[in-house]
Amino acid sequence: MKKLIVYALVIVAAWQAWKHYPALMHRSPSHEVVIRNQAGRTMEGIRLSVDRRTFVKERLASGESVTFPFRVTRDASFGMDWGWSDSPTEAHWSGGRVYQGPIVQRHLITVVGDGGVIYSTENKLAP
Repeated sequence: MKKLIVYALVIVAAWQAWKHYPALMHRSPSHEVVIRNQAGRTMEGIRLSVDRRTFVKERLASGESVTFPFRVTRDASFGMDWGWSDSPTEAHWSGGRVYQGPIVQRHLITVVGDGGVIYSTENKLAP
């Protein structure tokens, strides 16, 4: 009986390796989003959502930026929520578009002033 269980586990492992080999060995290029804080005050509790994924950064001081690489399975838009270190109010922004492919892009989200957002994109070169 033990031999049969070990044999079944080996078969399942081999099948999984065969099915997922291309994804493991041939990484496709990915999009990336860069959040830049140019607001003159510290952002806290940043939550960025895109295509059913959420990225979190606890604190982003003025003048700093954070980068998140990601892939999408369908065309999607961004949603971002954050708070300020010196205020109890919470800010929200939604917009921008990310497309499934074939072109990958760098999405730049710059927070300015009292929560205004400047969104832009640039194409990434293939590796």
